[in-house]
Amino acid sequence: MFGHTKFSGIYWYTQRTLGARSENSYLFLTGAPSVLVDPLPFDDATYAQLEHLGGIERVIVLSAGREGAAREIAERYGVPVISAPAHREALFEGAKAIRLLDQRRDGEFAISIPAQRVVVVGDSVVGSPAGALSLPHGGDADARQAALGLRRILREDPNALLVGAGAPIFSGAYEALYRALYYPAGAEIQRINLDELEFRDERAEGAQQPERYHIFDAEVGFVIGARKLGYRVSTLPPGHYFCPLHGHAREEEMFFVLDGEPSIRTLAGTLRCRKGDFVAFPVGESGTHQLFNESDAPATVLLLGRTEAFEACYYPDSDKLLVDMEMPLKGDRRSIMLRATPELDYFDGEDSHPVT
Repeated sequence: MFGHTKFSGIYWYTQRTLGARSENSYLFLTGAPSVLVDPLPFDDATYAQLEHLGGIERVIVLSAGREGAAREIAERYGVPVISAPAHREALFEGAKAIRLLDQRRDGEFAISIPAQRVVVVGDSVVGSPAGALSLPHGGDADARQAALGLRRILREDPNALLVGAGAPIFSGAYEALYRALYYPAGAEIQRINLDELEFRDERAEGAQQPERYHIFDAEVGFVIGARKLGYRVSTLPPGHYFCPLHGHAREEEMFFVLDGEPSIRTLAGTLRCRKGDFVAFPVGESGTHQLFNESDAPATVLLLGRTEAFEACYYPDSDKLLVDMEMPLKGDRRSIMLRATPELDYFDGEDSHPVT
């Protein structure tokens, strides 16, 4: 039967055979009927559990050899089988497909759940030995290309990697996957060219926002193994803004203009930049900045900065404070946005709570 994982709404089913690695299926409770990933042949008790949990609305196949069980379950519940989604296609609420490049089979993909930093992968990655990850066997050239093709998972910065075969990684998945990819790919894992980056309007996938904040953005650092520095490349169309005016408490940043003539608004005035400019943003008030493009042509900028688990950003225009935390203090929330004023007294609201 399916058991709970430490992640809200995610269940895990495993079959273990003596002398063989375990095989895994996953169930996602979405508020509607559930989504089943990489099904295995189930017994009557497991089917009864699925029905108790509200049934199935779709079946997703990641691993080779799971199609037969998927078709059987899909026919039982009268639901579709998803086996070839488009890259970044929404699969269910909060989950998207990540197409994987240069794998053994065309069209292989993973499932990313960004809010929980969870990625589900089929048999492109194996959970073996226990606590670590490895790639399926293949020739040297094939293994190297497959490793580089799996960097799309690194881009998601996963903390958990739920594999179809072997032992899932429930914490520290990025580091475990990077080690597995480094062995066949070597130093190539640490390099990527500007023309290989995946640019997209990532913000269009989230909440509604003013049109002028839509940009074309490409993550770089996570893809090539960066952990202490964060870097990405952003192209701003004319009249567009990268972010509101803000300053960091801990994360120093630097921008390098790759192309065009972007502008940077600061508390001391606005800089009109040109190709080749470096601009520093120290922490604190003097580093407060807003990147935008008031020219009549696109502008492309490399953004580089330290990454800190604990961080606070102040937004002067709206008097907001963003607090990022390594561990959530309220539900699953690791970031909290709140008004910076009025400031509260240390004991504000505490006298209304009874002593027990």
